[in-house]
Order: sequence, then C-alpha cells, then structure tokens
Amino acid sequence: MRAVSQSLLFVLLLSVGAPAAQTPELRGIWIHATQIKTPAEADAIVAKIEQAHLNAVFLLVWYWGGQAFFRSDLCPMGDGVEPGYDPLGYMVEQCHKRGIQVHAWFVNGAHGASEPRYILNRRPDWGVRDGTGWTTWYDFGKPEVRRFQSDLMIECLRKYDVDGIHFDYIRYGPHQCYCDYCQREFTMRYGGQPLTDEQRKTFPTGAGITANPVTEVTTATVLATLSDGTPAIALNALGKGSVLLLNWHAETEMPPAVAETVRLMLGLWTVAGRAPVYFTTTEENRGEYGTESFEAARASLGRLGFASRAIPAEQIKTLPPGSTLVLPAVYVIPFRVAVDLEQFVKKGGMMLIIDGPSKSMYLGPIQHITGFAQAGRYIHRDDVIQSTGRSPLVPRGAHQIDVLQWKYRMQRWAEFRKWGVTELVRDVYRRAKKLKPKAQVTAAVFSSLESAGSVYQDWPRWLRDKTIDYVVPMAYTDDVTELQQQIAGWKTVDRQLERIVPGLSLYQQIGGKTATRKLDLVRSQQRLCRRQGAHGNMYFSLQYLNDPLIALFRTEIYPTEAPAYVPPPRAP
Repeated sequence: MRAVSQSLLFVLLLSVGAPAAQTPELRGIWIHATQIKTPAEADAIVAKIEQAHLNAVFLLVWYWGGQAFFRSDLCPMGDGVEPGYDPLGYMVEQCHKRGIQVHAWFVNGAHGASEPRYILNRRPDWGVRDGTGWTTWYDFGKPEVRRFQSDLMIECLRKYDVDGIHFDYIRYGPHQCYCDYCQREFTMRYGGQPLTDEQRKTFPTGAGITANPVTEVTTATVLATLSDGTPAIALNALGKGSVLLLNWHAETEMPPAVAETVRLMLGLWTVAGRAPVYFTTTEENRGEYGTESFEAARASLGRLGFASRAIPAEQIKTLPPGSTLVLPAVYVIPFRVAVDLEQFVKKGGMMLIIDGPSKSMYLGPIQHITGFAQAGRYIHRDDVIQSTGRSPLVPRGAHQIDVLQWKYRMQRWAEFRKWGVTELVRDVYRRAKKLKPKAQVTAAVFSSLESAGSVYQDWPRWLRDKTIDYVVPMAYTDDVTELQQQIAGWKTVDRQLERIVPGLSLYQQIGGKTATRKLDLVRSQQRLCRRQGAHGNMYFSLQYLNDPLIALFRTEIYPTEAPAYVPPPRAP
C-alpha cells in the first residue's frame, strides 16, 4: 500500500501544473528559415521540436531585404537555399506527418537589410522617408505597400497547406514620414497644410524628443533649444577640435532641418565626405544598452552620404588628428576612455555626440568635451526645436510652429499610422478567411498596451473588430512579477485569454552575452501563464532550445503530447 502511494505521489509531483493529456494547448516556437537551408537541417530541427513535445512551428519565410523561403512569384528565394529545395513546403510535409502545425511568419515592417535589396532597391519610395532620406522600414501609409504585402501573404496561404499566417513587426519605426505622398494624404484626412521644403529644412522644426539631456552650459554655444529652453543642439570648441552635441536620440528622430545641420557640419569636418566617419561605444555601454542606437546612427549618417567605420574604444588614441568620431547614445564611459576622448578632441579631432552622455557627466573630461556641467532630467515628448540664431548651421525659417499645434498634429499622425497598419491586418484577414476559413491569422505584438500604442500597433482594436484570430504579446521580460502585471493588462482586453497567447523568451543576457535562459526561469514563467488561464505559449526562439531545455519540456512542462490550441469560432 505504501509503495502504491509513493508511486501515485511521484506521478502527481511530475504533473504539477500540467494539463490533462490531449487538452488542446499551443506549444509554439519561432524559427528562422535560415536554419533550414537544406532538408538535413530541417530534419534535425523537426526532431528537436518533436522531442520537446512542441506542436506548432512559426517559420520566418519573408525578411532579409525581401527574400522568401517559399516559392514566390513576387520575391526571390532566400540566399543559400539548396537548389530545387523548398524550405516551407518541406517543413509543412514533415511537421504535418507528426501532428505539428506550421504557420508562415512574415516580418512586415522591418526590411531586414541595412541597404535596399530586392524590393526597396526597385521601390525606395515604399520605405518611410525620415529626415535623412528613404529608410528601410516599409511605409504602411501607402496603399501599394499594403497591397504588395497582402498579396505576398495570401500567395503563401494559397500555395501551401499552412495552418496560418503570422504578422511580425506589424508596426512603424521612424516617427514621421516626410515624403510628399504621406504629407498630402495626411492633410487630406486631417486638414492643415503639408510641410514645404523650406519648412522642412529650416528651424523651428517639430520632433518626437526622447532624451537624456545634459544641462548647465559652461563653454558650449547653444545653437538650438527645446520649447522650455533645454539645449537641443550645441557646439563646443576644445583645444584644436570641436564637438557637436545633439541632445536627444537624434539617431531615431532626426527631422530634415537637423539632418541638414549634421550634413553641413560633417561635410566640413570630412572634406565633403571624402574621409570616413568613425563610430565607437564602450563595452560597458554595449552590455547595458545593446547596439540598437549604434546601428541606427550608422544607418542615418549613411543615408546622408557618409561612410562609417566602427572601432573599439581602445583605438580612439590611434585615430589621426582631424578625424571625425561619433558617439551614439554612449552613456557609460570609463574614466580611461573619457581621457582618450578629451585628448582626441584637444589634438584636433571632431566629435558628434548623439544624446547626452548623462551617466558620465560627473567625469571632468566629459564635462570639458561637451561644454556642460551636469545631466538633466529624462525627456519624452513631442516638442519644437528652435534656432537661437547663433550659427548659419541652424538657419531660421520664415515660418512659426506652435508647440500645442504641433502636439495636436502628432496625435493625428499617430491615428494616421495606426490606420495604415490596421488596414493591412484587416485586408489580409478578410482575404485569408475567404480563401481558407480555418487558417489562423495571428500577430506577434508589443506586450504592453502602452508600448504597442507607441509604435502605432492597435492590437486591442484588431481583437475587438475581429480582424485577427489571436495575438502573441512578446513578453520577453525575465521578471516574473512584471510578466504577471502584463498578463493583468491583457485581461482588460480578453478576460479569458482566448485570443491572447503569451510569447516567452528562451534567451537572456548574461554578462553582456546572449545565452539560453536558466531552466527555473522558463519553468516559473510557463507555470504562471498556465495558472492565469493561458491556452499555451510561444517561445523565442529555436536557436536557444538546447538539450537541457528539451528535457525540461518533455519530462516536466509537456510530459504528454497534445493538439495545438485553436480559439473558438467567432459568433457571427
């Protein structure tokens, strides 16, 4: 009797938090198609998925500058795919044999290449035009962009027996598009006047300001300010060199007037772009803040016509006199690097600082370089940048911009952008349901309602309007309490989580490097989602699915196989 009780106890312990066998539950995982360029690679990945008792594959089939990993009439096959092999077709065949769903995953907003390729090299006007030029972010405000992406997704659904099609990056990047089409379309919808070329290239100019500013001027000359007097653009002379400071995240929000200032200054420093522009950051800054701002700044200056070269901070002292160096959102600067930067400028170096080095303003060399004494308060708002009239590099125009009117205009821009994104989702959903009613149309979305709104991604409306089957909030936090708070926010939209599937990360940053998460963290987050009533999870991504994690899934989290969860049919 005691032996039987112990056996029962063991079984109960093993199944804590686990659903009954055959209860539908989504156990999905995102996979890059670059991992299955041959049938052998695909076979190895399918084996891992099967071993882990996962039941849904979300395969990235369109990205990388416009390459498809399926046979498309609209885009070329992905680079490196074995001749005659169809990655998506093969995965559908192999997964369906094993009862595993396959969803075709599309990256809709981001182009996936630093330079225009395949699509945007032929149609650069399909990208958003920010202040520096045509970006590689697709502009959903243009009907031809929406139609192309809709046609592409429906082509995939028509040609393949996929279980669904999946949106990703279904949002906007740059804050505003300055192209003639969007300016005209916006004013037709909301009134006012399009920005003229003269208004775009002179000050005052409006901008979405996210800033870690430096304040309290010592030696710098302030060339432009925000509406409350906070320095926005400043020039400081130090020894034989000069430093231009853009006192906000200008790498992601650089209006045409500011871009013209940068173009003129860098043109002088580099002899009209004939000398390279060097970029650097510190290991400490990279470990804390990543490289997103670094790469965004390089892309922005590239659109302005300046070739760049990344160097480690240790090489600053080796740069020849007269070189131009850019520090994009570099906040954490060790003292030894600060000294090298100061000496670089004193000897004739030119420096562009993007966003204030706020965490290092206690260092004397950084104060000398910037010409400011301390860090100011964080800023996040729509605002107006006004010229002080002290330099022809920051020219005044004949126009005026009222701050309140500009903020109202940006509120309408948000509506305009949300409309464009939603129109694409609505069109794909309508066409998909007409073609294959049982196919699921889904989307990876920002996890909090506030963050989704900031990128013009109105996924609560998609659920209310019944233009999406379910969404997958990317809840990649490693804080279980924060995850619980996010789930509470989702339940204000969908109380039973019938159409919201939590997306969890399988990776984390450890010592500045990306590695597979600790098993206890994966276990605790998955159990929390299950206790909160979630009908499954999505995991990002397969490249972090190592043997210990497979064992955790197979023996504890998913000890039995189960069919993939599909939300109930909608009421007519």
